[in-house]
Amino acid sequence: MLEKAKLVEVRWRGSRPEAEKVPGGKEITVQFNPQTLKLTFANEDNSGAGSPPRQSTGSGTSKLAVELLFDTTADGSDVRANTKNVAYFLIAAPDRAQPGLSFEWGSLIFRGVVKSIDETLDYFSDEGVPLRATLALNIARPKIEFVEPRPGGNGQRSGAGQAPATGATTPLEPARSNDNVQGLAARNGNSSQWKSIASANNIDDPLRLPPGSLIDMNA
Repeated sequence: MLEKAKLVEVRWRGSRPEAEKVPGGKEITVQFNPQTLKLTFANEDNSGAGSPPRQSTGSGTSKLAVELLFDTTADGSDVRANTKNVAYFLIAAPDRAQPGLSFEWGSLIFRGVVKSIDETLDYFSDEGVPLRATLALNIARPKIEFVEPRPGGNGQRSGAGQAPATGATTPLEPARSNDNVQGLAARNGNSSQWKSIASANNIDDPLRLPPGSLIDMNA
């Protein structure tokens, strides 16, 4: 079964360095797993101008950059109804601080707060309703932290009876206006496999693809 990434609301209490899940808090399962994740760890540089470099004093930052895809072409609804759920983690309200966020995908766990969200709307219906959005999510924490996988939970090594890790989810290619399966296959270097791709995606008419259709080019 494909493991889906999740966004889970967490909080820090008092001076405790470990975050805890908020009971009844926000939890979002992504629609499509991300293709890549970018992790950045940096030590604070306390050297003054013209001074020789000094060893780190233990202060630093951890950052995670990830892109999440949302698509509602199947039902024609406004995709922003889905992306606004993610924006919850960016906003502080008068009665509460900005929520903490734990990004969890298999054995990878990253906890921090959302610093910025860039939303790109790149496909619209004939009526001008946005149907596809990409969110560039930037999460940070003022500490260098490597969270170990939960014992007995996500992050177990594959053993007998367990499927091996598969890495990122299968890439989906969006069909453009006037696209067909053969043209999509040629763009991805699989021109000779277009019939197999059409069959694996259950496409009845490979010569005519509705714009915005998501096609598994590795099927």
